[in-house]
Amino acid sequence: MAYAILIMSNPAPSPRSPYRWLIRLLAVLIAAILVYRFSTGPNPPGQASPVTGLARISILPPFALTERSGRTVTNHDLAGKIWVADFVYTTCPGPCPLVTASMAKLQDAVAHDYQVQLVTFTVDPETDTPAVLGKYADQIGADPNRWWFLTGPEKPLYALIGNGFLLAVQDNRGQPPLPGQFTVTHSTQMALVDAEGTVRGFYDGVSAEGRADLLRDIKILEEENP
Repeated sequence: MAYAILIMSNPAPSPRSPYRWLIRLLAVLIAAILVYRFSTGPNPPGQASPVTGLARISILPPFALTERSGRTVTNHDLAGKIWVADFVYTTCPGPCPLVTASMAKLQDAVAHDYQVQLVTFTVDPETDTPAVLGKYADQIGADPNRWWFLTGPEKPLYALIGNGFLLAVQDNRGQPPLPGQFTVTHSTQMALVDAEGTVRGFYDGVSAEGRADLLRDIKILEEENP
């Protein structure tokens, strides 16, 4: 039996373009840039906004706390708003009344700016129940719609302050008292939070200068998210 043998010859190789390596390099670079861009998000923490120059300090974790009215307030209730946080307790014999007075002046300054919400977090939830916070808020004329007072279990509350806002807080009960030490050690700074729940700045909570800087940066954030 005869067999037919077919011999297949490979086509002659085409000449290589001298720019092929450059095209491949550009494709790899573009792909790397796109992967980085969409994996980090438009404005990762630690970087300043290219629009306003305000730093992105930290992203707040989800939280659920109790407002003085008794209703639950979560981070979702603040989504889309620019908000200011302070940290006090109602029996504080130190600077807390000054911080609260400054927040009250801030309330007056933003009374007609409905993009801005004020939020006070107690640092002594053992004492500051919703009823106690409600009485405290009424005494200073806090608008129940524009200025919330939040409390809750100490552990998640302190975790939010320490890990989210990156501010110090410590309950000193049960420890040997130190001279001049209050029931709770905490920061007197106010924090500015943007509409995406990212902390954008800290301000002296007891001075007119700190309040003026805060009002300036609120306007800057409003320009960033008109």
